Amino acid sequence: MADVESVNNAPLPDRPRKRRRRTMACTQCRSRKLRCDREYPTCTRCLKSRTPTKCTYEDGFLWQQPTTVTAAAFAADRGNGHSIMSMPPRTEQAEFINTETPPDSGIGAASTRSETLVSTIAPDSGSTARPEGGPHHRGRHSGKERGFLETVLGAPKAAVNQEPYVNTGLLQRPKRPAPEEATPFSSQMDRGDDGDEEIDDVLSPSHQLDLSPRMMMRGRETKTRFSGSGIYANVVAQFPDIRAFAEEIRLANPILSRVRPDLERVKRGLWKRKPLNEPFPEPTITSLISLLPAKPVADALIGVYLTYIESTHCVFHVPTFLQEVDEFWRIMDNPGAVSAGFVVQLLLVLACAWNLADVASLQEKSATPLKCYTAVEWVLHAEKWIDNAHIKRLDLTSLRLYILLIMAQNCFGTKRSKAWLATSTLVKQAMLSGYHRDPDKYARISIFNKEMRRRIWMTIVELDLQVAIDRGMPPSVQTLDYDTLPPLNIDDDEIHENSTETPADRPLSEMTDSSFQSALGRSLALRLKACHLMHSPRVSCRYEEIQRLDWELNRQLSRIPQWTTNDANDLVTQHKITLWKATIETKLAQSLLSIHTPFAIESRKEPLFSPSARSRLDAATMILSTQKRLHETSRPLSLCLLGEWTLQAYISMCQVLHNSDHQNSYSSHPSSSAFLLHTIPGLPDSLLSLVEAVLISLEARFMLVVKGAKDYFFLSTIVALVKAKIWPTQAGMYKQQVVERILSFAQTLFTRHANCEHLGKPGMGSFQNNQIASFIATPGMAPVLPSDFDSILPPPNLGVTPPGDFDPFLDVFDWEDLTGIALCN
Repeated sequence: MADVESVNNAPLPDRPRKRRRRTMACTQCRSRKLRCDREYPTCTRCLKSRTPTKCTYEDGFLWQQPTTVTAAAFAADRGNGHSIMSMPPRTEQAEFINTETPPDSGIGAASTRSETLVSTIAPDSGSTARPEGGPHHRGRHSGKERGFLETVLGAPKAAVNQEPYVNTGLLQRPKRPAPEEATPFSSQMDRGDDGDEEIDDVLSPSHQLDLSPRMMMRGRETKTRFSGSGIYANVVAQFPDIRAFAEEIRLANPILSRVRPDLERVKRGLWKRKPLNEPFPEPTITSLISLLPAKPVADALIGVYLTYIESTHCVFHVPTFLQEVDEFWRIMDNPGAVSAGFVVQLLLVLACAWNLADVASLQEKSATPLKCYTAVEWVLHAEKWIDNAHIKRLDLTSLRLYILLIMAQNCFGTKRSKAWLATSTLVKQAMLSGYHRDPDKYARISIFNKEMRRRIWMTIVELDLQVAIDRGMPPSVQTLDYDTLPPLNIDDDEIHENSTETPADRPLSEMTDSSFQSALGRSLALRLKACHLMHSPRVSCRYEEIQRLDWELNRQLSRIPQWTTNDANDLVTQHKITLWKATIETKLAQSLLSIHTPFAIESRKEPLFSPSARSRLDAATMILSTQKRLHETSRPLSLCLLGEWTLQAYISMCQVLHNSDHQNSYSSHPSSSAFLLHTIPGLPDSLLSLVEAVLISLEARFMLVVKGAKDYFFLSTIVALVKAKIWPTQAGMYKQQVVERILSFAQTLFTRHANCEHLGKPGMGSFQNNQIASFIATPGMAPVLPSDFDSILPPPNLGVTPPGDFDPFLDVFDWEDLTGIALCN
């Protein structure tokens, strides 16, 4: 018993711990008990199941390599010279990247792992190097090392199309091939260990997309000009037959050769020589005061400015501004007592309102003749004074000067290529002055100046955002970059410099002097987000995010306040309300165009994007319909609403009609634009009628700006191309209409300035007689080239057409060099 007891009481020897078998599968395959091929960084099964970001391995898995595998062997197999210790850490959305060749393309192929629509790289990543032997090549090994070596040593497969950028003006994205026949999803689930079956290869809204927006790059080598992924540049590429159509017009109408030099003067701007390139001395307080018109003229222009421009920009505290104007007229005879900055400010206010006023009625109030380029001279002198002022520390007045200068230049279509630089600089100057931080944090700022700072900051951000959208560039700030509160919804007379209490913020449904800025500010963060997303080098998002943005923008459209006035005779208030509603609608619709256009272009190849095609058509129709309504209501209202968004909607509408015959109405998605065009009788005719009505509005605008004829030539030609494609039997008539429109536009413009000295020695040139009448009388007349033809040809060896084959129409109408018109307001 003792022996037995001693045996029982003896300590048992430690049982050998069973060695835990190292897991060779990824976490997803292990949890589903499926066979894993252990590809790194994403196994084939996870990639096929559209969940590449969930494919992860146990910690330390990659470092459990056999001693026989050397770092040199690893580097050699990788083919990029990196040792295993220099491998970057794995993230959920990144692969090993070789950035030697940037990937082109918006939406890649769908059936293979190397050209999938699902992006598994970071948005700013480059392409992935492929080993020799094709995209699916892997070094195969026998025995137990096979799976491990394939996982550790195998080069990662590319996730995006790697075709290099095409060195042309407009980037073209490769077409997405039709998906291969897929095995039903149920059979894939039933056969867990059989990894050879393909699951359904259909793109869904939750899949990560990675596309490169189209852009325009003009010039060569290091001297280039970039226009980002703006809608205008995007859609121009969708008219590949425009050149051939223009060539047919040129061959059928040789009169264009005869009037080519004068069309060139119209295209470049009739004010190109004077006053734009005429030098003048540095402005002084005396010279600035001498530029001002008579007081009745100035008062009329100030009234126009306050009604149509100030009410949508909130640059001034209106009561204070009007007091300063009255004080100026009282002391203007004493230049020493007048502030030069205020005179410059007043000149810019008058210049902003010039195109909206009736010049004939202004002339009746002026004892001296008003020149056609009077307002342009105001802008030039004001710009030169501001440049020479060397303002070191900006105050509220200085910021107003910069804002007014940008607005005035936009009104006349000057400095368009530098507008984004100007607004970006203005944003940074305001940030250096602390306007991006809410002034409530600083006790030494008065209540009045706190509110003025908020208004000016909101105006600057809106101005920068609008220019960024128009140019296809990212905005200078996002909502996380500032914490300035929105302005109060109050009237200007509720606050003044001696205010000691903050006025109560009124409901947004109640109309005040700040109602427009307050209502528009509700969607500012959303529009900033959309602009930044769509104008990035790589648009990386899920389509459901685009749908979410669409829902939020449409929600903001439904929240526009319904302001009303009880006085039926108060036309000023009625025009303000009409302009406010139309402007908010148009800005939101432009953001809708921005987010949907790249996907709408791809909708013919990818059914998932059919809602974008429909939404783009709706947004373009909204913009054009509103413009037509305002054109029929009031000339100032129409001119105020004309902007880059009008051209974007115009071109988008023409592109939809141009491609409407490429799709079958029965196979189109019910939510697509093609389905509507084929199923609603008379819809194409109505849309074309809307487009041509807006073209009339644009013609009135192009008559007032320094440049604009080039855009008008293009818009006239593109609508004729669309009509000729829809009704080919009448193509000859539509081509003749293009020439009539161009000649009529030039004839009208020259006639308006027939007695102006800025036309110089050439005067009206070939347009001294009515070219339309001669064109209709002798449509087949022989071309008569000017005697100085050689002097107007470009220098040799630049790839231009020889003189014998010279194309005057295409030279005047350079359809690739289009960046749109500037903002009117």
